[in-house]
Amino acid sequence: MRTAALCLALALAAAARPALAQSPAADVPTIEHAPLAAANAREPIVLRFGVRHLERVARLAVRWRPGGAAAWRTAVAVRDSGAWRVDLPAQPITARAVDYYVVLELVDGSTRASFASAESPHRVVLRPEESDERELIELTRNRGRRLELTGGGEYTDFGSAPNEGGARCGAASGARCPDHWYTLWGEVRYRFYRRVRSVAVRVERLDGQTTRTTFEGPRTRDVGLVAATASVEFRLVDIVSLHLLGTIGANEETVQVGGGVRLDVGTGLPAVVSLGFQGITSYGLTASAWMRWETARDTPLGAGIELTSQPGANAQWGLRLLAEGGRHFGRHLTVLARVGYGARQQDAGGFTGGGAVRLAF
Repeated sequence: MRTAALCLALALAAAARPALAQSPAADVPTIEHAPLAAANAREPIVLRFGVRHLERVARLAVRWRPGGAAAWRTAVAVRDSGAWRVDLPAQPITARAVDYYVVLELVDGSTRASFASAESPHRVVLRPEESDERELIELTRNRGRRLELTGGGEYTDFGSAPNEGGARCGAASGARCPDHWYTLWGEVRYRFYRRVRSVAVRVERLDGQTTRTTFEGPRTRDVGLVAATASVEFRLVDIVSLHLLGTIGANEETVQVGGGVRLDVGTGLPAVVSLGFQGITSYGLTASAWMRWETARDTPLGAGIELTSQPGANAQWGLRLLAEGGRHFGRHLTVLARVGYGARQQDAGGFTGGGAVRLAF
């Protein structure tokens, strides 16, 4: 009898054990989730979930962060066609991955890590497009800066040529023919680093004296110009850019329009060669060639030559030889200086001097 009773007790205990172990676990909420291994960069990441024992769940939250970031952010799932969905925002091109883990917040106030964890999150690798890769390379090369604000001024003097018998600029001008002017300007440029590399708007004010051709012959005249120029920079290939310019303004005579083109060879390299041509009606033409380089750290340098009939659409062209130097003070501030010498006549010449300050963000 004692043996039979012992066997019966063991049988009852064995029958009850699975029920006791299964009962609490059967009500524990769980999720069904197929994690992503990779996603397209600059596109939202969509995560979908199925939830078991939804009646015990207050909300489903995804804790996420860009790869390498310290702080976690929270995105709460919403219902979507019978499933639960979380949309993580598109990331900047500098992000290479997104880490996340999933937490269930239960109705009793407790939380339960349901997929991965803060200590061991799941990582989604972001796949950049080819254009994104080029943008990131150029953005890194430019120290993460996109917006540039530049202001500057320049004084140009081609000298005062002798006016023998008033033949060069009229008897009223006296013994000399002045040929000088100053320019003040400001520019805003935004860099996209895409097929359209950048766009810019420049405004300028010019005032001075030069020799103009009139129906009475060459005469000394006060000249001026207030103008705005818009430019668009296109990437032809990785190291070649084409700038197209359009200008509208007014001088002492009437409204003036113009345009121009510039080709940069070596964009993104330590040395860049620039060839440009620009013209404005009743104001003149300018052709230029520049070489700029930054082989010394934080010290941009340049040398150029300019052939111009500005600022009075002069019958005689002037030639300027120019040099530039500057200094980067940190990531945001650059100071530039320019000097040069120019002449329009063999018997007269003068100096150029100017500078600019640029803020970049």
